[in-house]
Amino acid sequence: MISRRRFLRLGSAGAVTVLGLTGSSFAEVQGLPGLRRITLKLPALPPAWDGLRILQVSDVHAGPYMSVKRMQRIRKLIERIPADLIVFTGDQMDRRPSDAPAFVEGFSGISAPLGVYGILGNHDHFIDPARSEWALRAAGIRPLINETRVLRRAGQGLALIGLEDLNASGSRAPDFSLLGRYGSSFRICLIHQPRAWHEALKAGAHLTLSGHTHGGQIALPSRHVNMARLQTRYIAGPYRRDDAFLYVSRGIGVGALPIRVGAPPEIDLITLRTTAISVRAAA
Repeated sequence: MISRRRFLRLGSAGAVTVLGLTGSSFAEVQGLPGLRRITLKLPALPPAWDGLRILQVSDVHAGPYMSVKRMQRIRKLIERIPADLIVFTGDQMDRRPSDAPAFVEGFSGISAPLGVYGILGNHDHFIDPARSEWALRAAGIRPLINETRVLRRAGQGLALIGLEDLNASGSRAPDFSLLGRYGSSFRICLIHQPRAWHEALKAGAHLTLSGHTHGGQIALPSRHVNMARLQTRYIAGPYRRDDAFLYVSRGIGVGALPIRVGAPPEIDLITLRTTAISVRAAA
């Protein structure tokens, strides 16, 4: 992980390059996200759940740079993807109270055979967590905020466990103990910030799905400039430890800057297999 001083020095050196980019970076932000397909082999996955397809949507950031019209186009794209389950992994809203009804208008009516679920991110707390939960429900997305949904197929359980954001505190702090209560089920943990993976692993997560990083949003590999490195080593894509995985989505929205460089927006179709190549990804 690079130091803040070195990051700022490299960032300054690359500023001319970034600012000199033409409309391609901005157009990438305004267009449809790419679909990234990935297959993960998880030995603990019960045979009944072999082939489960999870569509992950992260970091929408409904707001100044994510219009209702664009969200509706993305929703239509999602509707054409053959997923069994859809999860929203936080930062649905950006930071204004008006972002909540905009998100509802953009994604209302979204559905999947096994349901659509969502958690909160740090930006959802900038508005108000209660309002952000309302927006999920109003769009037809079931909030899983320190809550579990157990799905069953042929008598074999799959526990979808949604945890509160790491920035929440007090009674809303993420409850990792939930992962230890479903020992007979395959456990999927949804938590917005990937730096929580170690805690989720210790608590028993087989698969953790996160966002938050935007893949760095401005990522220049040749110069090792990536804003996400200030917070975590888990930037984007799959990470494995023993038989457990973390998948970090680059997400579809942006933060303060309306550009992406080297970190294109994506939605992710993750297929779980009991027998497959360990990791197979296609951008």
